[in-house]
Amino acid sequence: MTRCSVLLALVLLAAPGVLTAQKTAAARKATPQATATTSFDSFLLLVAPRDTVTIRKSLRAATEAEALAETRREQAETMRLGALAKMEAKKVEIGRIKERVSAAKRENRDADRLGLEAERKAAEREIELLKGREELRTAEIEFEIRRADLAALTAKSLQLELQLATRRAGRLRTPVGGAGGASLDRVIGELEKQTLEAQQEQAASSIEVAKTEMTVIDRRLELLEAQQRVLGEK
Repeated sequence: MTRCSVLLALVLLAAPGVLTAQKTAAARKATPQATATTSFDSFLLLVAPRDTVTIRKSLRAATEAEALAETRREQAETMRLGALAKMEAKKVEIGRIKERVSAAKRENRDADRLGLEAERKAAEREIELLKGREELRTAEIEFEIRRADLAALTAKSLQLELQLATRRAGRLRTPVGGAGGASLDRVIGELEKQTLEAQQEQAASSIEVAKTEMTVIDRRLELLEAQQRVLGEK
C-alpha cells in the first residue's frame, strides 16, 4: 500500500512538467503558421489575385472589343456620309421644284402649283429626317471611338495585371529572405502601382463611354419622334 502511494505521488509531481513540454511543443509547431498569417496580414494585395488563364481570356475579349468598335465606327461613318449625300441631292431636288412652282405661278396653273408645293414640303421633311440621321451617326461615331479607347485601356490594364500575376507566382518560388526575393518585391510593388493606375484610367474612360451612349440614345429618341411626326402628317 505504501509503495502504491509513493508511485502515485511521483506521477502527480511529473504531470506539470509533461504538460509544460506539450504546450512548448505545440507552440513551436504553431509558430510558422502564426508568422505566415502575421506576414500576410501586414502586406495587403491591393490588386486582387487572379489566375493567368482568366486574365488572358479577358485580354482576348478586350482586343476583340476594340476591333469590333473600330468596325462599327467605320459603318457609322459610311452611313453618315450616305445621309449627307442624300441631303445634298434633296436640296438640288427642292431647288428644281421651286423653279417649277415659279413657272406654274406664271402660267396660272394652280393645280400644278399646289401639287409641286406638296412635293417641296415632303422633300423638306425628308431633309429634316436626314439631318437627324446624320446627327445620330455622328453621335454613334463618337461612341464607338470612346468604346475603342476603353477597350484599349482595358487591354493595357490586363497586360499589366498579367505581368503582376506572373511575378507573384515567381515570388512564391523564391526564398523569403533572399536578395532575389527583395528585388522581386520591389518589381511587384511597382507593377501593382502601374496596374492600379491603368485601372483608374479604365474607370474614367468607362464614364466617358456612358456619357456618349446617353447622347446616342437621345439622338435616337429625337429621330423616332421626328419620324412619328412625319407619319402623323401624312
